[in-house]
Amino acid sequence: MKIYYQGEPGAYSNIACLEVAKNLWVSEIAEITGLETFESVWSKISQGHIGVLPIENSYAGPIHANLFAFSRVDAAIIGTYNLEINHCLLSLEDSIDDVKTAISHPQALDQTYHYMKNNDILRENFYDTAGAAKHISENKLQWYAAISSSLAAKIYDLNILEEWIQDQAGNTTRFLVVCLRKDVKKYVYEQKKDKISLLFEARNIPSSLYKCLWAFATNNVNLTKIENLPAFWKPFSVQFWADIEGNLADENIISALEELKHFTSDIRVLWEY
Repeated sequence: MKIYYQGEPGAYSNIACLEVAKNLWVSEIAEITGLETFESVWSKISQGHIGVLPIENSYAGPIHANLFAFSRVDAAIIGTYNLEINHCLLSLEDSIDDVKTAISHPQALDQTYHYMKNNDILRENFYDTAGAAKHISENKLQWYAAISSSLAAKIYDLNILEEWIQDQAGNTTRFLVVCLRKDVKKYVYEQKKDKISLLFEARNIPSSLYKCLWAFATNNVNLTKIENLPAFWKPFSVQFWADIEGNLADENIISALEELKHFTSDIRVLWEY
């Protein structure tokens, strides 16, 4: 079994993978490998491997590419990991005064917007945080800095000019541990199973979303997240991602999901974790 993430070694997804692997019970982890795109990671999940994917950030919000992918791949969530993000300014330069442009993933640039503005540093998109650090190191770029992790600084031999430069204190990214649904009982992730995620499409009837939410309310189920997403199979239709507290064996969860069926045209339970 292999674990895949998006990014280069030293990326935040790489750090999350290393932490996830400590609590994942499998016979053997052959390797932990970074890929360039989320799509590539989902391809590996489709082949029977595990993916560790960011799903939302406390500052920049949801990562829609990974939310959408659950509609295309018959996958299940077996765990979650919350990583506090320590954005660092990494460079070959010795002083922030010598940095003219910072490169990083667009999410990292968004999360450090005010820091960049206050220091008169230009922003330039790159496909990955650690990839940006690697690019600067390998190409010996002067006047450039990467926004990336302290681990990336060690891997690519860059100076940490400043740490914790994100605009939001406590900036945290939530990662999901994902496998194929048919393989869900092959893996054990050591954490409390107290959350369920699901995708559902409300029927085209008056007050359908209200009735869907009422299914949770009447059964005393706490809804912790709801996100509307375009349903790619039908133009201008909508599906909803929902996180609820509990596990699939709870009587109130069973009742809520049964009631939800009356007001939806499709439900996909993404498992408990």
